[in-house]
Amino acid sequence: MQSRNNKLSKFNFATLENFKQAFPWIGGDLQTIRDSFFLDFEITNNTEKVYIPIKNLNCDKSKRDYLLGLLEYPKKNNFKGLVIVTHGLGGSTKRLGLRRIANKLLNDGFIVCKLNLRGAGSGRYLTNSNYSARCSKDILSVVDFLRNKFSQEINNLNVSNKYFPVFGIGLSLGGTIFLNACLDYKSIKRKYLFDGLACVSSPLDLLKCSNSIDRPRNFLYQKWLIRRLKRQVINSELIDKDFATQIIIKKRIRDIKTIREFDEKITAPSWGYKSVEDYYYQASPLTQIKKNAEKLPPCLFIHAKDDPWVPYEAIIELKKLFNDSNKKITCVISEKGGHNGFHSPKGCWSDNVVSNWIKLFSNMSKYN
Repeated sequence: MQSRNNKLSKFNFATLENFKQAFPWIGGDLQTIRDSFFLDFEITNNTEKVYIPIKNLNCDKSKRDYLLGLLEYPKKNNFKGLVIVTHGLGGSTKRLGLRRIANKLLNDGFIVCKLNLRGAGSGRYLTNSNYSARCSKDILSVVDFLRNKFSQEINNLNVSNKYFPVFGIGLSLGGTIFLNACLDYKSIKRKYLFDGLACVSSPLDLLKCSNSIDRPRNFLYQKWLIRRLKRQVINSELIDKDFATQIIIKKRIRDIKTIREFDEKITAPSWGYKSVEDYYYQASPLTQIKKNAEKLPPCLFIHAKDDPWVPYEAIIELKKLFNDSNKKITCVISEKGGHNGFHSPKGCWSDNVVSNWIKLFSNMSKYN
């Protein structure tokens, strides 16, 4: 059996960096907003809802919160493993980009769990709080829940290998969240949280990302994101709150105009951080990656230089540090592609890269 590093060295990522934009989606901004102009009405019948128990942030021991995951199974009953896919800031499992990569992995023979983060999407009613960039305990609960579920069901599944691998794909902030979970993971049974992790357009330095989105040229982006985040808070944090508390929460978010203000007034205090600066520092995975790269599973980072939201310099830094010395960390950087865009004449380029990368491991035995 070939080692993972040997397989990685045979996969020529350099050729995949030649991304070509699809007309008329030319430039970082059009690449970024392209999916907002398209709706996906495809309905998957083979979907199972899973309710994953998580900790109540208000320390109410009598109440459990839950995350909503949507499990989908390939049509061909020969499963290669499980892929957990999650969304970015203000998103949910309804976002087209998430649904598209999920469908591609389904066609490749993987079971896919599309995960709504705490307070997001169709799972808003299951909790009265919202996610952060370092909601690691939520992700640890998700992976543990799903590993236990499929370990019990493995004899009833037609799998390609004796070992059932679990991969993660994080889009935008979803990748940051998965990275932090990997870095925070501690277990004597398994070396890594995931068998492999792919991060697309994921921020590694939250302060620089906040400064980037605060630029005047990103005014409309920020306004759009803030509107989605406020709606998310209204639909989740007001659950089970008395009328007076609801008034306080609504007043607190009414005048928020930037992502930084939202994190300062909502995210940081909800998750116990001293300040927004403390939150950005503690929840930025870049420093910890450089110090504790051994905690990470094989990782793929995909980023575009013309991303209007998330600066690419952190990925350049990782590429210089690890691409030669650490074969399990691979950074693919394109000149164009926008933020989680990568729309090429042949479809979504980043989806193809992630799919090919994950398939490298689909026929490999347990290595942890």
